[in-house]
Amino acid sequence: MAEGLDRWPTLTSADLHARIRETAFALLLTGRRPASAEEIAGLAGVSRAAIGPLLDELAVVGWIDRDAIGQVTGSGGLSLTDGPHRLTIDGAEFRNWCAYDSLGIAAALGADAAIDTVCAVCGTSIQVRTVDGQPPADSPVRLWLAEGGADLRADFCAPTVLLCSAEHAAAWAEQHDRRGRVVDIAEGSRLGREAWASCARAVAAVSGQLL
Repeated sequence: MAEGLDRWPTLTSADLHARIRETAFALLLTGRRPASAEEIAGLAGVSRAAIGPLLDELAVVGWIDRDAIGQVTGSGGLSLTDGPHRLTIDGAEFRNWCAYDSLGIAAALGADAAIDTVCAVCGTSIQVRTVDGQPPADSPVRLWLAEGGADLRADFCAPTVLLCSAEHAAAWAEQHDRRGRVVDIAEGSRLGREAWASCARAVAAVSGQLL
């Protein structure tokens, strides 16, 4: 077992795949480096023999990213290497698979964060700053939440974007046959806070042991 893992609590999400994803997310956020299979297994309460096939399963369907030696570089929409959206928390820069990831992660962590991306329609730079996880209440920026489908990255992540205005959000909705919905970024943050709550709990559990 890697140094220190024997003093970390085993995380307890009921679904094994979810527990692995949340554990990897917490390690990426707190360590700011790729997470090894051994580290994830130790925290998630999974045997070393089982962790490899489980990570393979998650990678195949796009729920995690891995590097050339099998370390996890992305999980729960938080990536060290991949994604068109940028999220900066406490001076650390991460990438996100979709714009909803950026809003949701910042909200669930209650973080002062910077989100940087571009409008999917016109390419205008979009910068959203959150305070305690909350974006500006009067922002014209809109979030398109795609309906999704069988392919996580292609059907949900790629079309889930920020738009610089309600007009461009409407144009994006038309381009995508209205297979999704437009929300303002305050509502996107509220929804995301709930969606990433378990990841935030995993971060708190890991961080508490590292203090």
